[in-house]
Amino acid sequence: RLLGAERHVVAPEAGTTRDAVDSPLRYEQTSLNFIDTAGLRKRSKVDDEIEFYSTIRTQRAIERADVCVLVVDAAAGMHAQDFKIGQAAWDRGAGLIVAVNKWDLVAEKDANTAARGQKELADRIPLLTMVPFLYVSALSGQRVRRLLDGIVEVQQRRERRIATAEVNRVLRELVSRHEPPPSRGAEVKLLYGTQVGTSPPTIAIVTNRPDGVDDTYRRYLENGFRHRWDLEGAPLRLRFRKKRGRT
Repeated sequence: RLLGAERHVVAPEAGTTRDAVDSPLRYEQTSLNFIDTAGLRKRSKVDDEIEFYSTIRTQRAIERADVCVLVVDAAAGMHAQDFKIGQAAWDRGAGLIVAVNKWDLVAEKDANTAARGQKELADRIPLLTMVPFLYVSALSGQRVRRLLDGIVEVQQRRERRIATAEVNRVLRELVSRHEPPPSRGAEVKLLYGTQVGTSPPTIAIVTNRPDGVDDTYRRYLENGFRHRWDLEGAPLRLRFRKKRGRT
C-alpha cells in the first residue's frame, strides 16, 4: 500500500480532492495501490465540515501507507504543512519520497539547481537528508517511471533483513570510532545487537545502561547504520535493552 500525496486532478484549483481514492496498479512484478488524498491544511484553515473530514481521511491514509510520496510544487516549494505530512508518515514507520512536481516549468535552471535546493531544505529539516528527491512532471510524464522504481526500492529497504553478524560488525566499527559518552559518570557499554523487526527495520542493542544512551549518540549510530546499509527513504528504529545479570 502506498500513499500518493498528489491531489486527484478533477479541477485546476488546488485542494479539489476530498476523499482518499485507491488506484491499484501492476508495475513490473509488483502490485501497488496508490491512495490519492487531499492535502492537509493548517487547523486554522479548516473552516467547513467537508474540509474537516477530508483531513481525517488523509490522516487515515497515512496510517495505511507503506510508502508516502510527498508531492510538492516546484515553483511554490515545500511549506511547513508539507513537512508535517512527511514527518507524520516517517514517525509512523512509512517510507518517504519527495516528488518535486512541475519541474519542467522551472525556468533558468542548471545542472546544480536541484542539488542546491535540496541542500537548503536539508539544512533546515534534517529528516530530508534521509529521503530521496525526484524531480518529475505529472503533465509530461518526465521521470514518472523513475518514481515508480523509487517506490519499490524504498519498500524493499523497509523490508530489509540484516544478519546478526553484520549488525554486530557495524556496531563494533561505530563504537571503536566513537564510544558512547558516560552517563552520570558511569560507563555506557553497547554489548551486541540484532534485528528484531522489519517495515521499518528495527535493531535492538543490548547495553548496561539503556537510559544512558543520549540522543546525540543515538543519531550517530542511526546515521552509521543507515549509511552502511543504504536505507535511503526508509526509517530505522533503534531499541536499547538492558543486559540481564552483571556487565
